[in-house]
Amino acid sequence: MFRFESFKRGSMLFANLNSFVLFLAFFALFIKTYQKVTPAFPRWQRQGRVVENVRKYSALLSREAIESDSKFRKFTDLLATWDKPPYLLYLDKGYLEVTLNHICNLQYMPGSIRRLAVVSFDPEVEKQLNAAHPHIPTVTLDFSVIKKSVPDELENRRYVIYQLVLMLRSHIAAVLSSRGISFWSMQQDSIWTENFVAMNVEEHYSTNHLIFDTVGNDQFSIYYRTMFGWICGSTFFVRAGPVTVDFFKKVALLMATRQSPDSSIMTYLCGARFYKCAKLPRWVVSSSNFFMGNRNVTPIIIQVDHESKLSKMELFKKENFIFVNSDGTCNASAVVGIRNAVTVALDEVRKAPEEIDGDEESLIDHIIWSFHRWLGFDPYYNKRFLRVHETLV
Repeated sequence: MFRFESFKRGSMLFANLNSFVLFLAFFALFIKTYQKVTPAFPRWQRQGRVVENVRKYSALLSREAIESDSKFRKFTDLLATWDKPPYLLYLDKGYLEVTLNHICNLQYMPGSIRRLAVVSFDPEVEKQLNAAHPHIPTVTLDFSVIKKSVPDELENRRYVIYQLVLMLRSHIAAVLSSRGISFWSMQQDSIWTENFVAMNVEEHYSTNHLIFDTVGNDQFSIYYRTMFGWICGSTFFVRAGPVTVDFFKKVALLMATRQSPDSSIMTYLCGARFYKCAKLPRWVVSSSNFFMGNRNVTPIIIQVDHESKLSKMELFKKENFIFVNSDGTCNASAVVGIRNAVTVALDEVRKAPEEIDGDEESLIDHIIWSFHRWLGFDPYYNKRFLRVHETLV
């Protein structure tokens, strides 16, 4: 009888302890919600409307529509014959100049131009690119149809369109992978300081299904403490197969169910070992965070996604990142001098480690995410990245 009563008291104590822990978790979440003057509830409603609109308008250019597009089929049939994974760029209105500049950057990197392929989101821009570089394979998936369908007065319209473009990119990745085409997804606002082709990166990571760049700078410990492994998504490799088809289908599915960019969703999914994601060292590929540090090590590829009041080409002119001449020819000397140019560029964003490394993850955030992991809500320990855009709407 004594043993039974002891066991009973122990069970009750354990149950009460669990209840107390759950209470603390919900209390922490409550405090987190109301720690600012403006409650989060209106934002949650806005997020819901953003997700609803993304889901609604994405149906206009679905993965199934891409799969049945005859021109896209012809485009992928050509890529399937290549002996090396293509370097895929995405082109829309307003990005033609940057694209032509990027092509001139690659013109002096042996083996790179012949691997370029372009998916245009506007038929007129595709024609203009074809006139300048007829040898580069192109295809149009007309995103202008979606843009015209989204009302000008729609709440958070620019963000909704931004999300729709990212979702379209995930559909393209899934279709290419399903057709046996491994590829590099790249962006034309990236600077090549050396020949990335010669690195044979995908061969060095031969057992990985996916290879990603990451946000951050190795000189600042905050990126290790609070943003470790956060995917940038400007340069990544997809190895064709069922695993990566499933991966990008899940990316699109999650984008249709919560307000989060594809890079954060990819970071979350990469927590599952099943996907075999690799993260590139930042001396190979870096985000604009490179410019924060001392520039002692120059990455091979640097994405210049720097916030500026200037247009992208105006910024590139200011920082000596222009490789194309006014007559459309390419400037070899600009490519030769690019390593020196990036070491002195964007000096206004340069910081000392102590200027930003004082920021720690708040205690309340640490408690919340620890509970998420302990309770099984965040099995990959990457779910926190899904919330990085929540304050943007």
